[in-house]
Amino acid sequence: MHLSLLAAFVILLAFPSIATAVFWLSSVSRRYRTGRWLLAPCIYLGVVAFQIIVGVTLGWFADNKRSPAQYAVTMEDWKNHPDVNEVRVIYDEIKNGIRANIYRTKIRRFNVESASCSTYPIKSEMLVLDSQNRPRLYQIEQIGSDRESFTVERYYDVKGTLRFVYVDRVITNIRIYLNGAGNVVWAVEQQENKFTVFESDKEDWEMNPNTANKAKEEFQEQRLCPEITKQSTAQHGQR
Repeated sequence: MHLSLLAAFVILLAFPSIATAVFWLSSVSRRYRTGRWLLAPCIYLGVVAFQIIVGVTLGWFADNKRSPAQYAVTMEDWKNHPDVNEVRVIYDEIKNGIRANIYRTKIRRFNVESASCSTYPIKSEMLVLDSQNRPRLYQIEQIGSDRESFTVERYYDVKGTLRFVYVDRVITNIRIYLNGAGNVVWAVEQQENKFTVFESDKEDWEMNPNTANKAKEEFQEQRLCPEITKQSTAQHGQR
């Protein structure tokens, strides 16, 4: 149950006041007049603290005003919606280009056990270029909390606009679909057979890099973790 700000204020003010007044007028309080001046504030604050604990536990003060995600796509039609199907065509084009060896793939791998790495280092990254040398897919494998890795795939159309994001975690995955203007049209999280719609926009971390050119620049960046190359692998094997 969620209480409005006014209701929460009234309850926090009324009940401690009533409890303190009852104590103040009791026969025990009248008998020990000096003590009641000391105990009255303690009773008031004690009741307030008790109400806060109960209120937090029961969700009285939770903010339920945040509206659910509003998309033109719905849970009933999202798998066949035109906006989603348009993205799926781009996805299939890229995957088919990779399988047919029409698209080129560049891969970098990093030693995430190095002391020079950041807290959540990138383990590997892959950039896929089409026949026109345009970046179409940027994939990273990153180490998250508890040292578990997760994968983020970002797909771009021929204009370089981000159109689809897929995040694969240990027990869940998310799919974010964007239109030609780069705006989110549908975002859904899947855990086993359960799908949950969530609110997402172009400012979220999953959406960056949001253009193919930025993806190419990020792929070429110097990483804190040392890169694993054929030369470094050979040197390691000679030890």
